[in-house]
Amino acid sequence: MWNVGSAFLSECIYRKTHTFIEAYRRAEHLGGCDSYPRHMAILTLEEILERLDRRELLLIAREGRQAGIIRPTYPLSHYDAPNLRRLLRRHTDRLSKLPSVQILLEKYARRTHREEAHTENIALPPISKLMQRLFPEVYGMDSEKEILIERVYLPLALPKQASYYGIKSAPTLLIEGPPGSGKSFIARRFAQASGFYYKVIHTPALASKWYGETEQRLRGIIHKASRHTPAILIFEELDALFPKRENNLEWLNGSINQFLLLVDELKSKGGVALIGITNRAHSIEEALLRSERFDLRLYISHPEYEERYLILTLMARDMPFAKNINWELWAERTAGFSRADLTALIRQAGYYAFLRHYREGEPQTITEEDLWRAFKSE
Repeated sequence: MWNVGSAFLSECIYRKTHTFIEAYRRAEHLGGCDSYPRHMAILTLEEILERLDRRELLLIAREGRQAGIIRPTYPLSHYDAPNLRRLLRRHTDRLSKLPSVQILLEKYARRTHREEAHTENIALPPISKLMQRLFPEVYGMDSEKEILIERVYLPLALPKQASYYGIKSAPTLLIEGPPGSGKSFIARRFAQASGFYYKVIHTPALASKWYGETEQRLRGIIHKASRHTPAILIFEELDALFPKRENNLEWLNGSINQFLLLVDELKSKGGVALIGITNRAHSIEEALLRSERFDLRLYISHPEYEERYLILTLMARDMPFAKNINWELWAERTAGFSRADLTALIRQAGYYAFLRHYREGEPQTITEEDLWRAFKSE
């Protein structure tokens, strides 16, 4: 049975006469609450701060500054999430009186961190619907889509559940394959539709002739993403800035070392996914290709027959192609074509029909002859 303190605590929560933390302290004064139900176990404020993102931490810090509790050295907008946590930890006793903190204490009072991660319901659609939502106008590549969802999207979208199973919410993925295979296209579409903060970095553009400027640009990109978690960073043409160090390119050694340190930093902090793209993986520094740095290497090859047929038919669906075109035959003819080649074939055929429309002054149908002309020009 409950003792007097537990009964008082239950009554206060039911009638909402006190905040949870005040009710808990008074209940302990009346006789302790050792026997209150397990689902009402509370978290400390320090544990709650570890679970908040930068936006929530910034709200608490601003309210604490207005109340005269904290006096930051720099403007609060300059602090990232780890530094905001350090700033707030120094004043946990006084911060607990703030209205925003009391709301958080009530919110997280009923479960411990491990129980919540284990019992919280996952409100995400199945993989098939996620593939439709996250990859608009990306035809084929179903296995690659599934890997991006499972290895990148889910750890970022469900960090608590992932950490419960020992999975860090800082996935790293290296996408490699021949030119035109759709590496950058699928990564960009995925990042745009994910709803997370994302940035596409053209890696060669980071190089600078000034000493230390390349490393400074790398740090700026990584640190900005760390302040906007969850985030996705896409580094295109990774081999251009991080070649093997035995190539004796001394001016790039500093940037390689800096990038290795930044990847390790992302792994320890979490919340940021890193996707590297290259068609020359053999020329990248070996220390960067280790499993501790890149969790998985995803190879995207040229499409097979079924995928070529799917790409051709879906792209032609919204264009005025003649109905007598045998797309199965064209899927066989285009063996060895990359996804970029197939796209160019369809667009070039449409271009010939457009020119006929211009010359004759009336709408035209894209015919088999247009496809043959485009095919021969490839």
